[in-house]
Amino acid sequence: MGKIGKIYLSFIFVLFVIFMIAVVQTFRPVRNVQPEDVMKIEGVVTDIQEGSGFDILITLKNDAHYYYINRGIQYGLTLDQLRSDILNKTVTLYGIKRWTIFTRDKNMGHISKLTIDDVVLFNEINNDTHEKTIK
Repeated sequence: MGKIGKIYLSFIFVLFVIFMIAVVQTFRPVRNVQPEDVMKIEGVVTDIQEGSGFDILITLKNDAHYYYINRGIQYGLTLDQLRSDILNKTVTLYGIKRWTIFTRDKNMGHISKLTIDDVVLFNEINNDTHEKTIK
């Protein structure tokens, strides 16, 4: 193998390593959420739906992001109760803040805490000022 072949293989190897780092960063699970792992998002809820895998999908007015509470139905949240509590009202979401290839603005859409008027409806953040609502 010549010098050009070695340079080519080295280049391909570096690209592969960069690709694998991006894949791991993008698809690693959200576990053990800490207060510094979230970003505060405020907005008016315009829609609440059930998603696949028992997720609860939340749409905010004038926000193109996709927000969801992972397995929210299994944690005892109900769509009817959420609709009566937060639909067409201003809420505060605390979403996971993590850069991935798909979320370059660091907004993953995974909701770790949901509050309305200082009342916590859902919280999975460890070491938070409010008690966790899930076990």
